[in-house]
Amino acid sequence: MNVVTEADLLSRFGFYEGALFVREQSLCVVSDVHIGLSEALYRQGLHFPLHEEETLLERFEAILERFAPQVFVLDGDIFHAFDRVSRGVKETLSTVLATLRAECEVVLVRGSHDVMLPAIMGGTVERYDRGGYTVVHGDQAVDDHGTLIIGHDHPAIEIDLARFPCFLYGRGVAHGKDLLVMPAFNPLSPGVVVNYARSRDFLSPILRRVDAGSLQPVVEVDGEVVVLPPLAGIRRFA
Repeated sequence: MNVVTEADLLSRFGFYEGALFVREQSLCVVSDVHIGLSEALYRQGLHFPLHEEETLLERFEAILERFAPQVFVLDGDIFHAFDRVSRGVKETLSTVLATLRAECEVVLVRGSHDVMLPAIMGGTVERYDRGGYTVVHGDQAVDDHGTLIIGHDHPAIEIDLARFPCFLYGRGVAHGKDLLVMPAFNPLSPGVVVNYARSRDFLSPILRRVDAGSLQPVVEVDGEVVVLPPLAGIRRFA
C-alpha cells in the first residue's frame, strides 16, 4: 500500500473550501456544485432561506483569493436537477461564471446531472487534460489518463460522530496513476460517509476498480489540512 505523507501531498496540492489546487499547473478544481439544490429542498418542504447563491459565491471568491489560479475547472454536476433549470439557477450560474472569468480561464466538465448544461451554456467538455492531470466527473470509466481528478461520489468522513466532507487520495491506484476524489462543493450536500466503504459501495466505475482500503482521506477544517491514514487502517481502529 503506497501511503503518502502530509508533507508530500501538501507540496503538490492545496486544499481549501472544498477546492483542490494543483500547484505546478496553477489549476483549481471543484466538483458537484449542484446549483439548484436549495430549490429542490424547498420543493420537498424545507421552507427556510438557504442562501445558496450567496454561500457559493463567498466560497468561490475565497478560493480565488487564496490560490489565484490560471485555470478553474467545475468538474461536473454543476446543476442539481436533471430535467429542469429554473431562471434562478441560470442566473446563479451566470453570476458564478462572471466572478470566476474575471480572474482566470474557466472550464466546464459535464457530469451525470448536466443534461441541460450544453444547451444552456455551450462549450462544455467531457474531460480536461493539463500537464499530466486529467479531470473527469467520474460517472464513466476512463482508461487513458494522467493523474486523475474526479467527483461524483461526495465522500465524507465521520470522526467522533461528526461528519466532514473529505478528499480521497490514492497513490498509483488508477492504472498506475494517482487518483484524487473531490468532495461535493455545495455545502447543502451532507456527503456520503466512506469510513467503511468497500470498492463495490462507490457509484463511480473508476472507484469500483481500485482498492478502496488504500485511499487516504484528506480533511480541511478551519483552514487546517489533515491527511488521515488509509481507509483500511481507519476500519481496523474505528
